[in-house]
Amino acid sequence: MSVNQPVQPNSQSSPTQLNKAQSNTAKSNELESSFDGLLDDYATSPVPSNKTVGGIRIGMINGGLAFAVPGLITGLELGGALGITQSIYAFLIGGVILSVLGAVTGLVGMHNRLASCMTMKFVFGTKGANLLTLAFVLSLLGWYGVNINLFSEVSQSLIMQMFNLTVPIWALEISAGILITLTTIWGFSLIEKVSSLFVPVLFLLTAYMLYKSFGYVIPTTALPANHIDTISLSFGEAVSAVVGSFIVSVVLMPDFTRFAKTKTDTVVASFLPFLLLNTFVYIAAAMAGLAVQQNDILQVMLTLGIGTLAFVLLIMSSWVTNVVNLYSAALGFNAINANWKEWKIIVVAGVLGTVVASFNLLANFTDFLFSLSIIFTPVAAIYVVDFFILRSQKTYQLAQIAHLPAINYLAVIAWAIGISTSLLVNNGYFTFTGIEVCDAIIITMPSYYLLMKIWQKNRLSRST
Repeated sequence: MSVNQPVQPNSQSSPTQLNKAQSNTAKSNELESSFDGLLDDYATSPVPSNKTVGGIRIGMINGGLAFAVPGLITGLELGGALGITQSIYAFLIGGVILSVLGAVTGLVGMHNRLASCMTMKFVFGTKGANLLTLAFVLSLLGWYGVNINLFSEVSQSLIMQMFNLTVPIWALEISAGILITLTTIWGFSLIEKVSSLFVPVLFLLTAYMLYKSFGYVIPTTALPANHIDTISLSFGEAVSAVVGSFIVSVVLMPDFTRFAKTKTDTVVASFLPFLLLNTFVYIAAAMAGLAVQQNDILQVMLTLGIGTLAFVLLIMSSWVTNVVNLYSAALGFNAINANWKEWKIIVVAGVLGTVVASFNLLANFTDFLFSLSIIFTPVAAIYVVDFFILRSQKTYQLAQIAHLPAINYLAVIAWAIGISTSLLVNNGYFTFTGIEVCDAIIITMPSYYLLMKIWQKNRLSRST
């Protein structure tokens, strides 16, 4: 009986054989390096000037998020809670807040050409930024799970009603996860192209839903069944919910505006999605929900007779939205450990996000949005003050990272002050504007500025 032995190097192997083996190894390493280079999207390094694009193209990326199912749900819930007039005011005020914040945070990205999670290292310290980045990644994976879950449930219902077929939820979740992950791997360039292609289509589909809601009359026989289960919200809470729906995108604006050519492009990239497209979607959803007296987006679309178009809208919006969520989550993981390959991180994050889809994050959706606004709005206020006021727009240099503190405790304290402000305002202890996120910004910005100035003054006096 003969036993196969592993092949050992033969000292008598010819030079030709050795050279061939070395050549094959070199080619294999070169191929792997080329593949990694092809998928490199400057996660931990500045974006070269020759890779920049216009503001409209960047704005289309976040514009795709506006048409996602969670956005439609937000419009439905706020419209039902406040009525059409008050909800429109809430949508507009929230949109202006998001747009202004997004323009300012976006300018930080445009000036430094660095992803947001890399930028935060200079503000919160290397380890402090990693903890903050982890919080962002978890929220992004939460959004990813919400969208996959919604996509699967609504798709299953639509397929059943339109084709009388039952497709398992898990099969839809896995299929969507694979498609989204493969798209995200190819980075900003493909994401921007997909968004630019889909957003105009999504706009037209939403406009058609709005058109169908005009003049819709509820059948008399349907009046007892069609009832909106409204939630109780103050006007300030409604504005905070609007801000919360996009606050993570606002804080992470540098992820995309690092590719912006000019300041004008950065401003356009913020106002286009957050004020124009986002407000349009919210108003359309609110009016459609009030017209048919429903707060379930699927039922609203089916009642208006746009079942097929709803399916197209659902697929496109879920695709674009989760590609953006997964992209920013991967940038966050990469900022925590720059040695990880970005495309490999995207694959792992895609798997994790698909698992998160099995969690029931929709049970308290409005509370989820409000929590995001409380946690992340102060972060934007802090790094805007740091870059524009304390540093006078001096760009962050990667060479300085080795000399940064592990944790900037003053930034953490200012962050805690901002969160506390939102909670105190929400519980009625005091208010300046009646809107939690605005009050948090008003308190957080001077708090961080004064803390840093006092610290700098004390350090200077000790040194002299």
